[in-house]
Amino acid sequence: MGCSLNLLISFIIVSGALTFAGIKGIPILGFANNIKSVILAKSSNDIANAANQTKGLLSSHETSTNDNGLKASTPKASKVKGTSDYSPLAFTGSKQFVNSELDSLGRATDGHIQLKYSDKPTSDREERITVDPVGWHNYRFKYEDEKGHIKKSYLMNRGHLIGYLFSGQNSEIKNLVPQTRYLNAGTMNDHKVDSSNPNSMLFYELQLNQWLKSHQNSTLDYYVRANYHGNDLVPRSISLYWTGFDSNGNNIVVNLNNFGNAKTKSKVSSVTLNNTSKNATINYSDGTAKPLY
Repeated sequence: MGCSLNLLISFIIVSGALTFAGIKGIPILGFANNIKSVILAKSSNDIANAANQTKGLLSSHETSTNDNGLKASTPKASKVKGTSDYSPLAFTGSKQFVNSELDSLGRATDGHIQLKYSDKPTSDREERITVDPVGWHNYRFKYEDEKGHIKKSYLMNRGHLIGYLFSGQNSEIKNLVPQTRYLNAGTMNDHKVDSSNPNSMLFYELQLNQWLKSHQNSTLDYYVRANYHGNDLVPRSISLYWTGFDSNGNNIVVNLNNFGNAKTKSKVSSVTLNNTSKNATINYSDGTAKPLY
């Protein structure tokens, strides 16, 4: 680059001399130096732009393997203003799904999906999840139901970050974290769910599903992150982020029928849900718990 640039500069200097030597009042060396400055500035800008573009390409594609053994390419778009924790996947018009690799403690950390209604899984979910996320314990504790009756149910679920409703993955360890039954299904009762509870993952999953159903030419971008304190094995909370794209790839607001506790800023909606249960004291460092009844 340096050699070629110097040759080009020399050529311009000679050309300038030949062309303008007979023109009175235009100093040849001054003309050449000015041209050299312009070329150097232009070259520096081009190099910087190329470096930035290359950096963007290298950092904007991560690869993860799903439970079908397929590698998913996840091009990242620029961060949305005002939402420093979330960047939607670059719009492609096709389904994209990725989970980060387990961290050094074996914890699942996040999941990201982009899909249309037609991309949803069509097969029935398997009855059981066959892997256990780190920190999960199979406690069965007493709780008080809405009528004041004392009953017993499982405290923790093996909870999906990206729900099966969208991902079609049931036993992908990179998509599972310990979630209280209350956070996962909106109730401590393990024989039913409460989809009207805005403190639950289920509430937002069903609202987003309804939006997809009503906007079948549009695309949902949905990101879920588990929030850990230090080396805790169980997340203290789960954060959900989502935005939409029309059929041309223009960013749009996902207008839910019921936003629950979610807030919207710069076309991105988000909510953080606590991973708690009223019937237990949870030790998030290792997932052990003590009953309160």
